[in-house]
Amino acid sequence: MTGRIGRFSRNKGSEHGLSRQRLLDGNNKSLLALLQLAILGFSSVTLLFVLFLTVRVNRIVNRQPTFVQLTNGETVYMSERERNYRRPEVIRQVVNDWTMLSFNWDGTLPGTDEPDEGVAVDGVRGRVPFSVSIASFLLEPEFGSEMLQLFATDIVPSGVFNGELRQVITIEHISDPRQIAEGRWEVDIVSTRRLLDRRNGSQQAIPWNRTYTLQAVEIPSSPLGEAASRVEQLVYDTQSSGLQIIDIVPFDPS
Repeated sequence: MTGRIGRFSRNKGSEHGLSRQRLLDGNNKSLLALLQLAILGFSSVTLLFVLFLTVRVNRIVNRQPTFVQLTNGETVYMSERERNYRRPEVIRQVVNDWTMLSFNWDGTLPGTDEPDEGVAVDGVRGRVPFSVSIASFLLEPEFGSEMLQLFATDIVPSGVFNGELRQVITIEHISDPRQIAEGRWEVDIVSTRRLLDRRNGSQQAIPWNRTYTLQAVEIPSSPLGEAASRVEQLVYDTQSSGLQIIDIVPFDPS
């Protein structure tokens, strides 16, 4: 009898332990299922966030330019760029503008029939045509002062101011800008100055083949607005590209 009771007790204990183990296993499975659901939920939220960022970035990349109408009726477009970014076309245009303003002289003020008596240059006795003085605002100030002195003493003949001489320049080539540093570029130009003598019709061809170095600068705005004089407006228009020429050296094709 005792043996039977003992066996019964052992069997009952085994059944109790087995039930407890099953309960623990069931709890573990429930916890594992909850963890899996949590991971799945987190992954879903992460995926939605990544999709949201992708859509936002795609909209920024494909953002259409914003068009702005100026007070003079001209329409221009604006696009988001780095602060020192300048379009290649703008860089080449600055090179073109400085060259044309600096080397086209006919003895009259630009756009008029009034005689150009020249502009005095500090530090030297010579003068430069009015257009050359305007072009100097495209140069870094110290470099511009040096170039004005060079024009007044070595480049501009006095016969320009009495109508005996005139000069035109033809540009054969302006290279694409080469970026040499952040906000700094080099541009090559191949051109020819033609100095014409109105007295006898002779002309002298003078090559002007140079490499210009330009850098990005802050774009100024006229503090006078519509009250600015014609000369002041010319100066600010000249500087509206946000670029300055900081050096001009002979062009080396090699």
